[in-house]
Amino acid sequence: MKKYLLILFVFCSITAFAQTSTNYDAVKLGSDSDYTAADKYALEASNFILSTPFDKSNVQLSNAGKFLVKWMSGTPDYTFSLDGTISEKVVKGNDDLLGIYMACMTKYCLENKANAENNKLVKLNSIKMILAYCENPKNNITMPAGLKKLSEANKKGELEKEF
Repeated sequence: MKKYLLILFVFCSITAFAQTSTNYDAVKLGSDSDYTAADKYALEASNFILSTPFDKSNVQLSNAGKFLVKWMSGTPDYTFSLDGTISEKVVKGNDDLLGIYMACMTKYCLENKANAENNKLVKLNSIKMILAYCENPKNNITMPAGLKKLSEANKKGELEKEF
């Protein structure tokens, strides 16, 4: 009897502590109101991406990234733009960074709604977020040369001069 209780306890512990993630395919994104209602899932996906070490084989990361792209493309409440600074200095040399940068933009806009229309503030703060992510060795990211230059400028307090 004790063995059965022990097995039951172990099984319950494993399932209780197993990480569950949102099924982003089940989040309805059809109308403007659907997108607005999905803001919380977009923030959740962004937080998940930015708190998880990068791994191309991680299905949960991939699903969160795909959901963000879909949400960002359709939301009527926010406009996201990528310019030459981003393509040349942030992601050039490491295309995996684009999804992380998109998570940064989403997170900043959703947490700072009053500044969401200010493209300069969105870009500046998104770059700061991606730098923090990439500078953490646990996140398994190799920074391209342009991003390393932005990191140096950020450390000197001169990031805004770079764009």
